Amino acid sequence: MDKYILGITDTINIEECEKINVKLIELGDVKKIIKPRKRDSHKGTYGKAGFLSGSTGMAGAAVLNLNAALRSGAGLVKCFIPSSIYSIVESMSVEAITHPFNEEKLYYDEIYKELLAFSDVIATGSGCANLFNYNKILNCLIEESRCPLVIDAEGINVLNLDRLSNHNQDIVITPHFGEMARLLKKDASILRENIIDTARKFTDEYKVYLVLKGARTVICCPNGNAFINTTGNPGMATAGSGDVLTGIIASFIGQKIEISNALKAAVFIHGLAGDIAAKQVGEYSLIAGDIIEFLPEAFKKITK
Repeated sequence: MDKYILGITDTINIEECEKINVKLIELGDVKKIIKPRKRDSHKGTYGKAGFLSGSTGMAGAAVLNLNAALRSGAGLVKCFIPSSIYSIVESMSVEAITHPFNEEKLYYDEIYKELLAFSDVIATGSGCANLFNYNKILNCLIEESRCPLVIDAEGINVLNLDRLSNHNQDIVITPHFGEMARLLKKDASILRENIIDTARKFTDEYKVYLVLKGARTVICCPNGNAFINTTGNPGMATAGSGDVLTGIIASFIGQKIEISNALKAAVFIHGLAGDIAAKQVGEYSLIAGDIIEFLPEAFKKITK
């Protein structure tokens, strides 16, 4: 494994990684992060992951968030969802707690108070494209939350970078190349010319963690450390795959795994579950739910 694809045309090998101080994420690294559970632990030991996700027509994003977080070991998972999708989410993620709200009569102080009081980590944006006043919701979360905040999908699309100037919590953003290009108001092809440099400049300026999703996902941390994932396959280029990753990331951060380690483990295990799924159903037939279905097999490989 001496060559890793970063984008459509860019490749990088081990020697080049060393020159630019980039590390590859491999099985041995993740085994050091995901450790066997203690006999006397309980659900409170493994954190509370809060989600504000989903909207009319996009209930599946919330379901994928929740089920991925649960399959990744979160002790408690709770999702704040618009009432219009309550019955779908409630029936498809029965182990999660659901908190429906009327999005057009939303009492922001009330929901934020409950969401912030519950959560060790908050993830938002997945499936929120049709959520009324979502930009206001996101801005309030950035201003009010003190626990780590994971911003995905629509959260990235409506994100005002000025809001990140003085944020008071750890923030993770998880764009694919198109979302990153829109965020920076640049063409995606320009980003691929120097992915690592672009990622480092962004995380240094805004003091956030970046998970730049692609054929080989790149992680960059505020301290300049950068990592490239080594798992995954083209079958994972399917709707909902990113929602699954967001659920895994939130689960690990909620379990109090140090954030850079949580991100490394999340992208590796997400890709590993996708690789196992591809062997079972093939790349053409792989859907996001398959990644969740094979998370247990991925964890077995990590923890055995």
